[in-house]
Amino acid sequence: MNPQRRNRRLLASCGAALALTGCGPFGDTDSGAEDAPIPVAEAAVGDCTARDVPDDPEDFAVDCGSADAFWTITAIEDPDLIAVGGTLPDAEVFAFCGESIGAQVPGRAWTDWGMVADAVSGEVKSLFCLEAVGRPTAAGADPTAPSEGECLDPADDILGTYPCDSPEAAFTVSSVVAIDESEWGTADTAALASACGGHAHEAVDRFGRTTAVYCLE
Repeated sequence: MNPQRRNRRLLASCGAALALTGCGPFGDTDSGAEDAPIPVAEAAVGDCTARDVPDDPEDFAVDCGSADAFWTITAIEDPDLIAVGGTLPDAEVFAFCGESIGAQVPGRAWTDWGMVADAVSGEVKSLFCLEAVGRPTAAGADPTAPSEGECLDPADDILGTYPCDSPEAAFTVSSVVAIDESEWGTADTAALASACGGHAHEAVDRFGRTTAVYCLE
């Protein structure tokens, strides 16, 4: 397992017994939600949560109209799973959230997953899948993987789409090769990148899969 990805999944300890885990590495959010947050045990599909999934599972879901709302919950359940070492095997995540979870597919909104697990036993209390609602990041990126003609900053951990007149927009996408899902782990990305004839960037997700190659200008 990629140790960098594991570190991102273990966000915080919540008291003596609970650990809240998930990717959630996308940065700070604005605060200002007025309604009381919903505990993770009461959260449901269609509820929203903050960009950084909160440390306390009692403060899990927020009003979808608030400034804090970044993700919407697309699936959530109390599974019969044990998190070993603070995370789950990729296959378990794909089985629940789908193979495309976390993939940087051009034109698609960001997705992610997370869980609440017992810090001692590893018993997963709640497993959930997330999709960005479209609220821009603090840097001004739309949480959607860029398409041809759009602008990006390849230094970003997760590729978002910037207005091309933004100071954060380092390159314009001159063309993009979207890799078929069946080849996300096997495509000859070096050959695809060399065909760009100049700057190229591979969209690699936290599962180590390359979903697209961007030619940049």
